[in-house]
Amino acid sequence: MKENLRECLFEGKIIPFKNITIDDLWRGFLYGDGIFDTLRVRNYVIFRWEHHWERLVKNACFCNLSINKEKEEVEEDIIRLLKKAKIEDAYVRINVWRKAPLFFDPQDERESFILIIARPYHPYPDEFYQKGIRCMVSKNFYVNEKSILSRVKSLSFAGNVLARIEAKMKGYDDAILLNSKWEISEATVANLFFIIKGKLFTPSLECGILEGITRNLVLEICERLDIEFEEGKYTISSLKDADEVFITNTLCGILPVREIEGIFKSDNFPITQYLMREYEKLFISETKGRSKNGY
Repeated sequence: MKENLRECLFEGKIIPFKNITIDDLWRGFLYGDGIFDTLRVRNYVIFRWEHHWERLVKNACFCNLSINKEKEEVEEDIIRLLKKAKIEDAYVRINVWRKAPLFFDPQDERESFILIIARPYHPYPDEFYQKGIRCMVSKNFYVNEKSILSRVKSLSFAGNVLARIEAKMKGYDDAILLNSKWEISEATVANLFFIIKGKLFTPSLECGILEGITRNLVLEICERLDIEFEEGKYTISSLKDADEVFITNTLCGILPVREIEGIFKSDNFPITQYLMREYEKLFISETKGRSKNGY
């Protein structure tokens, strides 16, 4: 869906998006030398903001970037932008990239630009939640579990984009990525879970996955509800025994998978739907809205 971005928040100021110049974008545009995070907002409340902020700061440290703002200040910036645009239910993306220099070697430069963009939130199609999505296992793109970048939401996202294109060209909704050891890693923009005989399994961080906020939330829910789960290393053959498969990320929440090309097929996912309901209850309770005096 194409939407025109009229305004954004750049370096603490709300400006027309068209006013950002290539001079501002240099290193992010030329080298992908930066990071990002994606947020879900409802009633002007950022869902799990503290967790997202902690990950953003951690990722910045990994990439030798400094963020010269406090969590509360960035939160205020986000809400200010949303209120200016009158978007209560939003998708928000924070982009952080190194300010200088133009040439490749950043030397000791750690200062960064911060760009915040927001759009009205458009949920995934109801059909995806009711019937599940179809995935394939990527044959051309892999996760390097030995690289620290596999754990960072980096602006260098080409491999994931191309894996999604590969899946779409073959008639699937998404692709599952393996790592260099042929272990299951993640989907292109989501973490992966599968269920066997009532027990949840999900790839561990050692498999080169991003530590997703929603992934961790699902594990929290399982602990609270006494649903058995395991984080480990699994080959693609593990999915042949699965009763249910689902993926998670900030925008889709929990999304069932009905098919993985030649490996898994099911149109029955009772535990996934149970977790979806529990997730939705938590999301609604944590985004009830601010008081009239709040920012």
